[in-house]
Amino acid sequence: MTRVLVLGRRGQLARALASTPWPVGWRVAFAGRDDVDLAGIEAIPEILNQTRPDVVINTVAYTAVDAAEDHREAAFILNAEVPEAVAQTCRAAGRLLIHLSTDYVFGGTDEGPYDEAARPDPVNVYGRSKAEGEARTLAACPDATVVRTAWLMSADSGFLATMARRAATGEPLRVVDDQRGNPTLAADLAAALVRVAADRLAGRGAPGLLHMAGPSEATWFDVARVVVATLNPGADLQPISSFDYVSKAQRPRDSRLDVLRLQHIHGIALRPWPEWVAEAARGCHILAASRLEDRHQSGD
Repeated sequence: MTRVLVLGRRGQLARALASTPWPVGWRVAFAGRDDVDLAGIEAIPEILNQTRPDVVINTVAYTAVDAAEDHREAAFILNAEVPEAVAQTCRAAGRLLIHLSTDYVFGGTDEGPYDEAARPDPVNVYGRSKAEGEARTLAACPDATVVRTAWLMSADSGFLATMARRAATGEPLRVVDDQRGNPTLAADLAAALVRVAADRLAGRGAPGLLHMAGPSEATWFDVARVVVATLNPGADLQPISSFDYVSKAQRPRDSRLDVLRLQHIHGIALRPWPEWVAEAARGCHILAASRLEDRHQSGD
């Protein structure tokens, strides 16, 4: 039996990993903040040694990009110090570690797409904390795989769900059209992670950085336009510049990832976003309607 421990339980990716098929004979457990204080570094060896996993997938992160500007210490604890402690424990016990990172380690000052050899140049605290986490993880556990993903989307939360809700209700939408990245479906990423874990355990593939994201680029406006066309073609949708979008943290203008290494080494190509955004938008709408019905039935 192969034991897998996923650090994280409530995030988009952790939920997708809970729903994805795993190989026969694999046993998967999840540890979220309700199970262990992941900000308490001393708790990391204990939880890993208790569960004795063969594979650890670390999805835990401080992902509030704007809030990180005011809470730098909290961001660096979850995004750099915790990954380092996980990596140290995995190396000591000979466990395979897959650590999740982000396209926001790139600031977009150079023209993308960025391959795995590109030098990080983050433009906000969140990106700097994640870049630090990558470096600490690989220094503490050189056999780890550090997966960079981008623009993660799912039917139950995040950008896609917000656009679907607002489009369905007819709210005006003003969406940035000058930031480019790789929209990635959480379910597709989860399935790819399972395959990479199996490959690494079988001696295939290599440690180090690995970009794992949708292969086609988009702006946020591109995605929103498909959502609106799917759910409410008459909705008021307008493109805006990044300069018109008020936020505490600067965002990368071009954080596109080159994903050729994933296909070359593991034979994996995630679906391009035009193949799944409309379907996912309809899923958002159905899920929102179901939640509303549940609230009505419960009297909320």
